[in-house]
Amino acid sequence: MPRPSRTARAPQLPAFAIDRSLRAPEQVYRGLREAIVSLAIAPGTAISEGDVAEACSISRTPVREAFARLSEEQLLDVFPNLCTFVSLIDPRAVAEAITIRRLLEGEAAASAAGAADPALLREMSEILARHGQAVAAGDAAGAYACDEAFHHALFAAQKLDQMWQSVSRARTHLQRVHHLRIAERGALGDALEQHRLVLAGIEAGSPEAARAAMAAHIEAHGRFLSRIAGLKHPYIRAE
Repeated sequence: MPRPSRTARAPQLPAFAIDRSLRAPEQVYRGLREAIVSLAIAPGTAISEGDVAEACSISRTPVREAFARLSEEQLLDVFPNLCTFVSLIDPRAVAEAITIRRLLEGEAAASAAGAADPALLREMSEILARHGQAVAAGDAAGAYACDEAFHHALFAAQKLDQMWQSVSRARTHLQRVHHLRIAERGALGDALEQHRLVLAGIEAGSPEAARAAMAAHIEAHGRFLSRIAGLKHPYIRAE
């Protein structure tokens, strides 16, 4: 890992209260993770255990545990005795995540197209309806929740739990790209239209069409990242 060369900036910490009846490390981890992947805390931002502990009115111990988990997920770059930064978006990690998702989710979509499960089709249609409402209302958080629910439904209905766990890990590297696309391009409705094509392939009973639509949807992240990486975007790690 290279030594830090970024200029330390005042951390923009999210405001989240700690429930004293629950484990603090898990709450700190979830709060910080959500802030990082949603870009509420920008990539490259300097952040410290002390600042987070003070913001949450807790000791540093649970914050240290949360930092360790976030570092394992490559969301924090920790430089012992120096500083900790929110990781820049890594094009290589994103490319690998896209490959994992394309293979696993393409297979799940193709399998669903061959099974013609009416319950799954109804569930996915209902999710798309909610997704459309969120997009119309400009509700980015609601739209993303529907996005995740759409993908999860494919795996849950077919009892592909281990595959979904792998997809969930891979999604981590793409969540920030997703939010950056919305911030840079206002592309809130893109995923909705792509999901409609995936569902159309499944409804038509065409594994090939469902797989191709899913691949195009997932690869859109990579095409966007390639364009802005060439512009030396401050959120993107230079290769």
